[in-house]
Amino acid sequence: MRLSLFNNEDEPEVSMSPLIDCVFLLLIFFLVSTMTKVKNRDISVDLPTSESAIKLKPDDKQAIVGLDAEGNFYWDGQPCSTNFMMEQLRETCISDPGQRIRIDMDKNTPFGRFVEVMDACQFYNLTNIGIRTYDENYNRE
Repeated sequence: MRLSLFNNEDEPEVSMSPLIDCVFLLLIFFLVSTMTKVKNRDISVDLPTSESAIKLKPDDKQAIVGLDAEGNFYWDGQPCSTNFMMEQLRETCISDPGQRIRIDMDKNTPFGRFVEVMDACQFYNLTNIGIRTYDENYNRE
């Protein structure tokens, strides 16, 4: 008597449903975790107020130059020297001359420091510049 080695009735079956569920859960997890990973590039400054400022949508691709009340420079939220800021503006001019640059400046910053930033932007022919202000009608977070 001969027995069949490949009996179709005893083969184990692998259910794909739990595997698909796990893949979808992982996909959702990674999507949500990457969306919440936003770099905070703002510095703590007392912004000047404006009644006529134009509200723009947040842009993660804009370069942010910060000036605190003592006149110290910040690039994308990190303290930097004048030379480093100039080098970053030069690189911005080379890579994307139309990139938006936002200046976050304390209202008590010495005006001469602001002029330095504007002169550097003009020197590198960067013209898409905005100054962040505080609107009293807008709820701050």
